[in-house]
Amino acid sequence: MRIFLIVAALAAGCDATQAHKAAPDLAQIARPTPPPAFQPSDLPRIDVHTHIEPGALPRAIKLLGSHHIVHIINLSGGSPGGDGLEETLAEANHVGHTTVFVNPDFREIKKGAGYGARMAAKIKVGHDLGARGVKISKGLGLGYLDAKRQLVAVDDKALDPVFEMAGKMGMPIAIHTGDPKAFWKPPTPDNERFDELSVHQSWSFFGAPVSWDDLYGQFERRVARHPKTIFIGVHFGNDPEDPVRVAQMLDRHSNLYIDTAARVPEIGRVDANHDAARLRAFFEKYQDRILFGTDVGVGNAAEDLMLGSTGATPPGPSDVTRFFESTWRWFETNDQAIPSPTPIQGRWTVDGIGLPREILEKVYSKNAMRLLGIKLD
Repeated sequence: MRIFLIVAALAAGCDATQAHKAAPDLAQIARPTPPPAFQPSDLPRIDVHTHIEPGALPRAIKLLGSHHIVHIINLSGGSPGGDGLEETLAEANHVGHTTVFVNPDFREIKKGAGYGARMAAKIKVGHDLGARGVKISKGLGLGYLDAKRQLVAVDDKALDPVFEMAGKMGMPIAIHTGDPKAFWKPPTPDNERFDELSVHQSWSFFGAPVSWDDLYGQFERRVARHPKTIFIGVHFGNDPEDPVRVAQMLDRHSNLYIDTAARVPEIGRVDANHDAARLRAFFEKYQDRILFGTDVGVGNAAEDLMLGSTGATPPGPSDVTRFFESTWRWFETNDQAIPSPTPIQGRWTVDGIGLPREILEKVYSKNAMRLLGIKLD
């Protein structure tokens, strides 16, 4: 009997040992394989929305080039005649991989009647010097005052010569009208953009004399008035909160394009107006009229870097990595809960829209090449 018990115990021990040895293999089989690290596509990108200070272009080209961007459009070209355009164009010609937009000289407004014609003449000078487009900032409609200290509307008829000249010269107009709708709400902690407004208090338009809807109406009337002029409604058509309204604008106005600059956090969020399936369908329908942009700003000092927006401290290397990786993941994958490229623009994640390669090619580069006559090396 004792021998039997000993044999049984040895057998049990042997079985336990074998089970113990087998356990790691079973666990290994059951453990899910981690997904491969994200690798962005090899497609070249043209960034149609950057702001580069004179002297900072080599730094900007190096930074953006390390993230697959092979050509940039500098929207901060300045005006001719001592306001930076000549210097910006000379640097672009020397460094390469850059297209420059001219900025209207809104100082002419305070000089009185005829300011539109004077500004238009400078647009032509800018074109003849080498500028290939026009950039109009949100100051039009929100900040520029006439000689009577009245706000100059986006659709101010006195400015018609500027838009007609751009059309005549074949220069697309990138125009920023308004700002995020949250900027018109009280800048209190329950405002979804409170983090950003806390850092940039002047960005709050709560109580401003012009409403967001008034500005958008002015923008649409301006686009409608110049059917032979190409407009680029920056920041997702100036209304990323409402893709349905942007689609309606694109349907009504064949001369309107849009860019994606600094608005992936907004159009990529999941809420009543956004979801990945609807945004994917939007890009499929308007694939020939959407341009990729970042709203990256680069200055001469190491801390002078803007990734769509700025916070209380300059962005570091990890911020740069997140900005570009999250952007490419949003365009190229169906991943969910991607970290926001620019978290100060809202405390939420984004869901990717996984565009097919043929649409990515258009958005990333081909539409800009066609619109601006860019030829990649």
